[in-house]
Amino acid sequence: MVKVAWSTTHQEFIISDHYYFSKLQRYAKENNIHVEEVDEFEKFSQFDVIIFNYPEIPFKKEEVDFIEELVKKGKKVGIFAYYKNEDRIADTCNTMAERFGIKFNGDIITDDTNNYDNDNLLITTTKTSQKMKERGIEKVVLACTDSLTITGQNVMPMIYAEDTAKSLLGKEKILFARYEDPSGGCFIAGGTCVFWDNYSIDLYNNKQLSIQLLSHKK
Repeated sequence: MVKVAWSTTHQEFIISDHYYFSKLQRYAKENNIHVEEVDEFEKFSQFDVIIFNYPEIPFKKEEVDFIEELVKKGKKVGIFAYYKNEDRIADTCNTMAERFGIKFNGDIITDDTNNYDNDNLLITTTKTSQKMKERGIEKVVLACTDSLTITGQNVMPMIYAEDTAKSLLGKEKILFARYEDPSGGCFIAGGTCVFWDNYSIDLYNNKQLSIQLLSHKK
């Protein structure tokens, strides 16, 4: 069984919020993934995967050092933001992500052509990595998403927006990216934190994406 720590240490969205995440909880359980809300940073070392879903409190240097050590020990860590730098979410996520060579741009991605329900903020894309396609993740919907800039080594894009999408800041349209550590650990950053909520998770291949992110596999 994979053990996932869902952080509440930095005022994140809680997975036990039934209205938003009851389906994610159920699907995780069905896939033999145990998800536990964790409110003490030191306990993360007891888990295979650590998730920060919309953290609202910036990370201290010693906390980032601790997470970096966990990644070097083979752990998987994910951090997920939102568009427009709402609540300074991009800035907050960057206090962690920039250590791994990934920067949240704090912009808005729209797509007038490839979207869900004729809403240009609910963008859809088929531009997933080859490894993701091999696992059945061929099309996803990413609502209200930020874009990412790769600034370091050993970082690969996981999901791009379609060519029809636009970045308000004119940035490259990388939406999810992964830092791979030589140890086998990894750090994943995503431009939106609501791709796995009850509204989105059953659309396209969002369920497969969600389970993949919670599993210990890369």
